[in-house]
Amino acid sequence: MSKLHQTQQTFYINFRTAKKELDTLLAADTFPSPATDLIDAIDQKLAALIEEVQNAKVYLAPYDQRAYTSQVDQLTKEFRALKEKVMPKSKFAFSTRRRKFITNGQGTEADCSQLKPIKSSPLVSDLRGIAVHQLQRLDSKFVTVQPLPASTSILLSQISNCIIFVPSSTSFSSVRVTDCTKSILVLAGEISGPIHLSRVTTSAIVVRQAHQFRVHESSDSDILLGETGGRIIEKSDDLIFAKAEFDNANDRITISQFTESIDDFDHPAGQSPNWSTIDEDTTTKFTVEHYERIILLSQATNDQQIQDGMTKTIQAALSRDIVFDGEDELRGEAELRTSTQRPIRP
Repeated sequence: MSKLHQTQQTFYINFRTAKKELDTLLAADTFPSPATDLIDAIDQKLAALIEEVQNAKVYLAPYDQRAYTSQVDQLTKEFRALKEKVMPKSKFAFSTRRRKFITNGQGTEADCSQLKPIKSSPLVSDLRGIAVHQLQRLDSKFVTVQPLPASTSILLSQISNCIIFVPSSTSFSSVRVTDCTKSILVLAGEISGPIHLSRVTTSAIVVRQAHQFRVHESSDSDILLGETGGRIIEKSDDLIFAKAEFDNANDRITISQFTESIDDFDHPAGQSPNWSTIDEDTTTKFTVEHYERIILLSQATNDQQIQDGMTKTIQAALSRDIVFDGEDELRGEAELRTSTQRPIRP
């Protein structure tokens, strides 16, 4: 089977899965409260599917392009009809956009723009068994995404100067990231479906596993991949790929040269000038030590240490300007916590 045929088959499978989810949501006869949760979830999924179909036009036959575009158009019409049904416009009131919130550890809600460094579970919309993590408009935050049911997805957008850590104890069906800059995304959990990145700049992405990995309109970023399939880039440049091998506990990685194939839709023949892998002259800015540092930050309890450590880690991983002291306060705290858990010998 050729690479083109494999890419087409992956698109067909992903399209059917996404359309089935949308059909289920659009056919709902009961609605959550507030109904905006349902509308937001459909809006996000439909936008992702529209972008996927648009990107697929470079390798789909004209007949297939028309067929899938027609299906997306029908879904859009059904979505508009549902939106008018569950969210009728008021004749005498101005409409306002609902704020996005993240829950903190105590179960209360806070505005994203005012939160301190957080280790928390973000807003979850559980709609007919489809739960979605949504993190939007975050700046200078450290977020550890807490475990949810295996059917969930992660949606990240407008992320700047952040570290988003998905621990190995979690399992998600897909991850979608749009408009991410000067940030580090560590996806150490099990991703059973695709990971889609759009408009990611000057960032570092670490992935333990995924069924498909796609990058669109991105640049100046390090991408460290574990076990992934269907690696595709489009309208992107200045990307450095490396192989990341995770140890059994997933708290350490080994970085090596990336030897697997990557499909660049803008450069289908020969070695693409838009990406490279590490060699004697080229290395990733993101290192093994930065990964271990993020693991320590995810276990830290002091908010100020998390904030300071996050800023320092981002600067070090994206600019090479900072070298960590091996005996810093985060390592000391981790060692102290470990020692207090050891049994006392008589």
